[in-house]
Amino acid sequence: MKVVIISAIAYLMAWGTGLFVSSLGIASLSTTVVGIRISSIVSALELLIVAVAATAGTHYFLERPLARLMRAMSRAEQGDFLIRAPVLADDELGDLARSFNKLLSRLTDMSANNIQSEQDRIMAQEQERLRHNLEEKGAIIERTNRMLEQLVKDLSLIYEIGQEVNSIIDLDRLYATIAATLRKHLRVHEFALLVFDEQREELQVKAAYGFENPDSVSRMIFRKGEGITGLAAETGKKIYIKDTSRETRFLNYKGERPSDPSAFLSVPLTYKDEVLGVVNFGRRGIGSFTYQDVKMLSLVGGQIALAIANARLYTRTRELSVKDELTGINNRRHFHTMLQMEWKRAVRFHRSLSLIMLDVDHFKAYNDSYGHLQGDAVLKHIGGLLRRNLREVDTVARFGGEEFVLLLPDTDKHGAVAVAEKVRVLVEGHRFMTDERMETNPITVSCGIAAYPDDVEEMEDLIDHADIALYRAKELGRNRIECYKSVEAEEEVAVEAPGIIDPPAIDVPNPEEIN
Repeated sequence: MKVVIISAIAYLMAWGTGLFVSSLGIASLSTTVVGIRISSIVSALELLIVAVAATAGTHYFLERPLARLMRAMSRAEQGDFLIRAPVLADDELGDLARSFNKLLSRLTDMSANNIQSEQDRIMAQEQERLRHNLEEKGAIIERTNRMLEQLVKDLSLIYEIGQEVNSIIDLDRLYATIAATLRKHLRVHEFALLVFDEQREELQVKAAYGFENPDSVSRMIFRKGEGITGLAAETGKKIYIKDTSRETRFLNYKGERPSDPSAFLSVPLTYKDEVLGVVNFGRRGIGSFTYQDVKMLSLVGGQIALAIANARLYTRTRELSVKDELTGINNRRHFHTMLQMEWKRAVRFHRSLSLIMLDVDHFKAYNDSYGHLQGDAVLKHIGGLLRRNLREVDTVARFGGEEFVLLLPDTDKHGAVAVAEKVRVLVEGHRFMTDERMETNPITVSCGIAAYPDDVEEMEDLIDHADIALYRAKELGRNRIECYKSVEAEEEVAVEAPGIIDPPAIDVPNPEEIN
């Protein structure tokens, strides 16, 4: 409309200008210029002015607003809903711009709502994820707390068990304490402690509870590799059986299998790579030992192994202080202690006390022929022979090298001669064998005897006089027994031939009678 008005105004202005020029007589419309009438030129100018006015109005009032509106639409198409088209007039284009702006406003609201909804959804998902993570972490923390609580309980229990058993150094008392302590603290129906005997190479039951026939179980022994117990001792690894009724190697202490389903755990008692024994735990029900139970009982086994090792070390240390390391009999130090005690007793109660010094004949030559290891074996055997064939009240000791000493309380010279003769005969009759099962030269011993109150009045003289008698036995040919005689007695008694210096005749007792 504006373009038409502007065009009309331009036409009227051009028409009015031509009419004004004609009325003034400046130029006649009928006049021709270059063969063209001025009226035609005026008409052409009017058309030109109308066209220019229409073009300018179209550009200003139509093309420019439309271009701005198109730019706004293009940006809105790219997602910029915040853009607004300019409203330049209250015409159709202005109405169109306002309508477009309203549409953009609604789209903006919808986009904002969608964005808010999406943000709400994302936040809800994030909150759900965080809640789930918190629940998982809470569950992990709860499980960890339960594990830590159980661990603290187990460690406290292990510490308490360790305190109770590690303070005991006597082995027999230790075994009983272990059984009582575990029975108090552990929820197991059966328990057995087996200790490995190195000499017999077998596992022996030292403590047990929970069995219908405890006496039978207490006498039970196992070899390494025998049953589950022997297998645990042989491999040094714990063995857990969830169902004993399905395990053929389970011997149940070589008795009848339990009627109720049960689980069985065998833990080797290992200390510094040495298997000291095995501790067995039994519980009713299939799979009744959990992983935590197995772990905790394994630690208990470690405490038991440590306690046994400490008690054994103490026992060995104590024995070494009074025992000879090679032969296992008393050493010289312990002999002197017993000599002082028995001497005081003999003097106080006017009892007899005899001492026998015993020496292995030609022992150096034997060592040179067969080696020192074989010589050690001879000394060890003689020590065992002396220990087995004397009374419990007698004291047997290794005095040094190949010399042994026998202290016999309440025994006069006649009894001492009988004992010495018995030992001499036993040694002479034994056949010593090498590691290759070859028989060696026979071994003989010489003995010297001194007795209180017949030969001595002072304790120190008892050893010296027995030693003098021993040297006399050596000088007279060895493999014989000599009693101490004073110089005065030797001058009065002529010895016609070497041999045993006989006291009044007596019978040599059997080993059972001497023991």
